[in-house]
Amino acid sequence: MSRERYFVTVDMAMMQISTFKTPDNTIQYEIYATNNEVDKIEALIEQIKSNDFRQEELFQRPFQEKKADEDKESTDNELQELFKVIYDLGTIETKEVVKDLK
Repeated sequence: MSRERYFVTVDMAMMQISTFKTPDNTIQYEIYATNNEVDKIEALIEQIKSNDFRQEELFQRPFQEKKADEDKESTDNELQELFKVIYDLGTIETKEVVKDLK
């Protein structure tokens, strides 16, 4: 399988993977990935988005701090996994940036 160039945006408001670099001020990570690797990244992004904190949950369970902490930890683990994949598939420049994030 051949690898194609993609750009991964890891901004909670606009998390995505695309074949083009957006001209706005979002931080994007350049990677080279197969279709299967892109599918894995998309699945991770969807999982992170589904766990994203929603304000209405605060009012539904205001004193359930343990559950909130578990949700945050789960999202942190998934973000770490996403950054590991980005690092593994990234260009030299991408690896340098991601390495400094750890």
